[in-house]
Amino acid sequence: MRLLILVSLLSTVSMNACRRTGGGDRLPPRTVCQSRAPGIGPSDVINVVVFNEPSLSGEFRVGDDGAINYPYLEHVVVAGMQPSEAGDALRRGLGAQSADNPTGHNVLTNPNVRVEIKEANSRRISVSGQVQHPNQYAFTRCLTVTQAIALAGGFTALAEKNGVRVTRVDRSGTRRVFVLHVEDILEGRVDDFDLEAGDVIYVPESVT
Repeated sequence: MRLLILVSLLSTVSMNACRRTGGGDRLPPRTVCQSRAPGIGPSDVINVVVFNEPSLSGEFRVGDDGAINYPYLEHVVVAGMQPSEAGDALRRGLGAQSADNPTGHNVLTNPNVRVEIKEANSRRISVSGQVQHPNQYAFTRCLTVTQAIALAGGFTALAEKNGVRVTRVDRSGTRRVFVLHVEDILEGRVDDFDLEAGDVIYVPESVT
């Protein structure tokens, strides 16, 4: 009985350890594939239309920090939002400040705002380093790191398979780096890693 308890504890510790890798951020939990669209991301170009307000309408490029520079409101984070959500955020920002709308800037009384994605540049991933075909690839829902490496033709003979780095800028603009043991994933010892649109995957060269 004591042996069974010890084995169970060691298994639990091992599984938890797999979600943290040396030199990188703690890995997020696996997610169930969602039907929700990826939304707005860095480098996307969005078209903002404010009814009867041409000076507030136009095209805006989303920066690496996930925000646009918008008249009167300046720094507005829109990354991770659906276009309708970004429109709501701008509408609240342009509207009258109140207890129900503390972010209002009193620009317009009752703004009517529509947002659409003009260029979906963020819905791509980048794979570089020791892979056969380094390039940018279209992001598809439920894409994992092993599938992305397969899209790039697989590893070269010099690849450090257990040191793959994924760089991600989250909705708040925070840059995170995850270090993945992809060889362990391929051998079934560790769960695969779910990618997000805009992720940058780098496969370093082995030092041995």
